[in-house]
Amino acid sequence: MVNWSRNILILIIVTIAVTLPQTHAQTPPALSLTLIGQVGPQYVTPAGQTTELKLEIVNMAPPRILLLQGEAYLEPNLNGTWQLIHAESMGSFSLTYLESAIWTFNLAMPSYIRAANVTNDVPQVDLLIRVHYQVVDGPQRADQREFLLGVPGATLQAPNNQIWFALAGIIVVVTFAVVYGVMKRRRRG
Repeated sequence: MVNWSRNILILIIVTIAVTLPQTHAQTPPALSLTLIGQVGPQYVTPAGQTTELKLEIVNMAPPRILLLQGEAYLEPNLNGTWQLIHAESMGSFSLTYLESAIWTFNLAMPSYIRAANVTNDVPQVDLLIRVHYQVVDGPQRADQREFLLGVPGATLQAPNNQIWFALAGIIVVVTFAVVYGVMKRRRRG
């Protein structure tokens, strides 16, 4: 029984070793997305104003790709729903291995936007940028990345009071159960 187990284990290891180099040789294309022109520790995009952003797009894989469209999303209400705030065609711009492109676009930050946290006295929100592209003679794909934006003038998210109410309720129930248990033991004793 031990010989069969060892032989099966050896067969699995040999199979993985033989297929592993082929798997790594066929890496799917990927883009590197980086916002450039950062000022200080964060990108500053004031609420209610339009800010010009520049995104560097680098092709990290050998095949030639065509950049199709860029999209920018925000989550202005911090409720898990991303909203498309800017979309722009990239005109099938050709990008080959290690060649980069700069996508410059105007980001119109809404007037009313809530922020989850504050860094250096500036409220912060997340920006999601998605770039759609196509490998020449291949399927359409998309890469995306989130960036932290400093948004002066944003409203800070109010603390969630429901958590405190739930915690207080649990404490009251536990306290009541302990007091009831102690009183029940005194009646018996």
